[in-house]
Amino acid sequence: MPATADVLLYLDLDGVVQHEAVYWHPRKGPFMSQKLAAGRSLFEWVPQLEEALASFPDVGLVLSSTWCIRPGFGKTLKNFPAGLRSRFIGGTFHRRWHGADPWLLESFRSTPRGLQIWADVQRRKPRHWLALDDDVADWPSFALENLVACDGSTGLSCPRVQKELRQKLIKCHESLVNGADNATTP
Repeated sequence: MPATADVLLYLDLDGVVQHEAVYWHPRKGPFMSQKLAAGRSLFEWVPQLEEALASFPDVGLVLSSTWCIRPGFGKTLKNFPAGLRSRFIGGTFHRRWHGADPWLLESFRSTPRGLQIWADVQRRKPRHWLALDDDVADWPSFALENLVACDGSTGLSCPRVQKELRQKLIKCHESLVNGADNATTP
């Protein structure tokens, strides 16, 4: 997939394609807390993402998660089925853009998710974009219409989230067909 697409979906992972109770262990890597999320597993709601995107084959994906940093973009993508993996065009964090300097890394981490995504939208310049995320704090007001907010404990398993995502994807598709733009200006 190219570096951008007409429609991009910015995808968080924790609280979206899996329960939010994900932790990191230096040897094991990411794992689901069975104390906080008994019976839950990593990437368990990916089938709902596949189903939501099935009717929209031209939607590109951008990883907008701390997983871009650790375990890293490439390792993270190995957890997705090939059909979704081929849709990813990058992540909101990339060493080429943000550098390897610890100060720059911390600056990125301390930036609210909505602003991280907005900066990426400005770089990639899609005609339309959406974000699927459970981190909804401090989003710029002009970008809220692009946000599909998830509850961190139910993510994409929630029928309301699935319905809202589908409606917004349809709206993006209809706007493309009708020639409407201006998705990258506040």
